[in-house]
Amino acid sequence: MAVKYQIRIEGHLGSQWADWFDGFSITLEADGKTLLSGPVPDQPALYGLLRKVRDLGLPLVSVNQVHSIKGENIMAVNTYRTTAKVVGALYILGFVVGIAGSVLGTPGQLDTVSARSMMIAIGALLWVIAAAGDTAHGVMMFPILKQNNERIALGYFGARIVEAAVIAISALFILLQIPLGVEFLKASTSEIPYLQFLSVLFVQSQAYSYQIGMIALGMAGLTLCYGFYRAKLVPQLFVVWGFIGYVSFLLGSMLEVLGFNLQLLHTLPGGLWEMSIGVWLIAKGFNSAAFVSESAK
Repeated sequence: MAVKYQIRIEGHLGSQWADWFDGFSITLEADGKTLLSGPVPDQPALYGLLRKVRDLGLPLVSVNQVHSIKGENIMAVNTYRTTAKVVGALYILGFVVGIAGSVLGTPGQLDTVSARSMMIAIGALLWVIAAAGDTAHGVMMFPILKQNNERIALGYFGARIVEAAVIAISALFILLQIPLGVEFLKASTSEIPYLQFLSVLFVQSQAYSYQIGMIALGMAGLTLCYGFYRAKLVPQLFVVWGFIGYVSFLLGSMLEVLGFNLQLLHTLPGGLWEMSIGVWLIAKGFNSAAFVSESAK
């Protein structure tokens, strides 16, 4: 049976030491002490933590056993570990699928669309898959964020649903280029300008809907990072990086809608964050001490 311990040491430690202490939460106290809290599976693991405190060279003030973690709570922590892996994999998959969809789903000139219709359709379907993954993010993160704040959980879920719906509409505008391309090859001279006008209209509609989807993504990401900050589910470095990345998403996409061409540079900080947090969640998961703390309430 795992047991939650609180270890108090003299001096202040930064949040970056959480990995050193196996994901323990770190609380800086007003009297200059640091409180380490988290689950310990057995006595050898406790001795290992105390050796790490000794290696820091900081005085040990106290070691207190808070409560035992019952079997159902251990199962909950394991469930959230699985959720973290799935969410992390979705981040990486969404990044890869999004890039592939952008490359394959670019229609190009209308007279070449018919010959490339299969690739364009695959690209559009990849965007639909990415949208489904975004919905899955909102669904899977809801029970985790709800533990700390239900409004944050609902806000993230709602923003993800809006984003997924708009991205799916964006994919529809890509697919509409295919029948236009077929008709273009059969069109008379008088019909060609009309078909070209429709093609340009669908291209612009796709671009606007995509940017609106990215605005929703920015709002969803900021909500998620705030939830991470409040619940201390991931290291603070990821929280700060995430805020920067999603503010860049939000403001950059707004500028794109207003007519500024940023060449997708505004998506780099957030895109790299999603790849990095995906790897982190697969390898490390969420901070288990956060769930243990909730179970004690």
